[in-house]
Amino acid sequence: MWLRFLFFIGLVISFSAKAEEWNDVAWLKLLHYEKNGSSYVSLVENDEFFISNGGRYNAHKEFEQTIEQFNKKEDAKKCEFPARFIYLKNKGLVEGSLDKCDDYQKFLADVQPKAVTMLFTNAYMSNPSSLFGHTLFRIDTKRKGTQLLAHGANFGADTGDESGVLYALKGLWGGYYGTFGIKPYYDVINLYNNIENRDIWEYELNFSDDELELFVAHMWEMKTAKIRYYFATKNCSYILLLMLEAIRPELDLSSDFGFYVAPLGTLKKVDSVDGFIKGANYRPSRQSKLNYRAEQMNDNQYEVFIDIIKRDEFDLSKLSDDEKSDVLETAYQYVQYRYVEGDLELKDYRKKSFKLLQERSKIANNKLFFEELKDGENPIKAHEPNQLSLSVGFRNGEAFEEIGFKPLYNSLMDNSYGLLKGAEIN
Repeated sequence: MWLRFLFFIGLVISFSAKAEEWNDVAWLKLLHYEKNGSSYVSLVENDEFFISNGGRYNAHKEFEQTIEQFNKKEDAKKCEFPARFIYLKNKGLVEGSLDKCDDYQKFLADVQPKAVTMLFTNAYMSNPSSLFGHTLFRIDTKRKGTQLLAHGANFGADTGDESGVLYALKGLWGGYYGTFGIKPYYDVINLYNNIENRDIWEYELNFSDDELELFVAHMWEMKTAKIRYYFATKNCSYILLLMLEAIRPELDLSSDFGFYVAPLGTLKKVDSVDGFIKGANYRPSRQSKLNYRAEQMNDNQYEVFIDIIKRDEFDLSKLSDDEKSDVLETAYQYVQYRYVEGDLELKDYRKKSFKLLQERSKIANNKLFFEELKDGENPIKAHEPNQLSLSVGFRNGEAFEEIGFKPLYNSLMDNSYGLLKGAEIN
């Protein structure tokens, strides 16, 4: 009789423990549930992201029906949601593998994940939604050679062709959905480095092998997710913090942000986690490279460079042979820059490029002496985005006091280290 009683108690305890696992913070963060009164609601709004009917509003029901679905012999649902399968299998609640998930396995074979890197691009003044920079992920690849073959994962608003006042209002009040897109990293570099002329900073994250596996699986799941996008709050940078919390549930990166979320602020928040960022790498834009080359010119070189790019005059007589190659190389890069910017027609681009290469071929010593830009000002070390100030002084012989608050960005009186030069707001 005692054995039956103990067995019954054991079953009750086991059932209670299982019943409460839906409330595990790791499960809630993996499906991006947030507290809403006495219940939870997921930020993801489309039904395709959930297994149960109404799963967005019922984390408990979603948990139970996911286990039930995964324990069936069919593989379709667990192949669609591999991160949830990995999580539940680690809990001992489901069995099986993802080996027969053909599309997912092809994705893994293509990506060949090695690590995860967080990217920060500086401000882009031609796009209101990018005035304060942008953050995204890179799934680093095991392929030998360059990370150009890695994949960038970006969360952005699907705004269509809208612009103007309607674009601003809908962006501020959640009129757009945000979605994840994954594309080759060389396309990311071409967009930000070459077309938009934005520096890219790469920060490798310190993930364990299990965390890396879960991250890639979760990114696969999120490719169909639609989340209401708010330019000031639940924007690209905020959602990236939630992605990191889903992989490492003990992290609390997102709760400190209030009325606005700036990309630089989220980057600093990630950096505040001890040991989370393993290292930083700088990838300068085409414009930054050109500016750095121009800074290395002496007066004669700069004068000849201006004559070439402004007046198509190629009088190199005042330069030594060692000085000529760098000037012509810089002019050639400048012509490429103008063509990408859309300032040159294709026929003019070809004509100018051919002339520069022709002049370059006449030089006996084609060695380049200018250094290439390798180091930049790490934005993590820039000042905090918000600032409270108290000023006292005299103006026109009268004393004054002034209290100021700057919620975002950089003013003319601030130290602009790590921030885009010439983009100060006063």
